[in-house]
Amino acid sequence: MLKKCILGMSMLATMAFVFTSCSDDDDEKVCDTCTIQSETIEICDNGNDTYTLTAGGTSETVTKEELGGLPPAEFIGLICSLGDIAP
Repeated sequence: MLKKCILGMSMLATMAFVFTSCSDDDDEKVCDTCTIQSETIEICDNGNDTYTLTAGGTSETVTKEELGGLPPAEFIGLICSLGDIAP
């Protein structure tokens, strides 16, 4: 009886390991956003040195070089700060 109980518990523990895994966050995009004049601007890292820049319902892919050496968060912040001073 004790052997069956230990065997059952071992099987349950093994199944718990099989069905428990770490989340794969490779598919999750890292995005930075800001809002100017009621319009949200977003830049998302595609994970391959390209970024998706979305503004006004239009998206385009930009490269790391096109960000002018700025990190995406600073780039989007610069866009929004320039939009805030525009008349």
